[in-house]
Amino acid sequence: MEYALTNDENIFGILRKFINEPMLCKYIINYKKNLEDNETHKYHFDRWVNIAGSHYILHDTHMGHFSFIFNIKEYIIKVDHLSSFYNLTGISYQVIELIHELIKIKDNKKLLLEDDKLYCFLANKIMKKMKKVYY
Repeated sequence: MEYALTNDENIFGILRKFINEPMLCKYIINYKKNLEDNETHKYHFDRWVNIAGSHYILHDTHMGHFSFIFNIKEYIIKVDHLSSFYNLTGISYQVIELIHELIKIKDNKKLLLEDDKLYCFLANKIMKKMKKVYY
């Protein structure tokens, strides 16, 4: 059975054509790996700080700024009071909160089904209003 070369093995072979010193080739590959790892870490850390940070700020300040649904005919739709989370993700913070609420009641199947229908309706209304306001 044949195995394909890994990316690093492929690069090593190419480097060996130009540099006839295996230790230097390995050093270059390790240096490349470190650069990539640092860049990946920086990217994910930045995403965490911006997205999660934005979410927590909204969570801590949403009192009085949240949409409500009383039944399929009676509801109050409000856009997110800060657009930062929406601008980063394209999703309203309130929709994420609705999903969290559904997860909390997962053990009560009847309530879960009822709330899922209402929350789906509410989430769609929120997203339509968010797109209208922020686009």
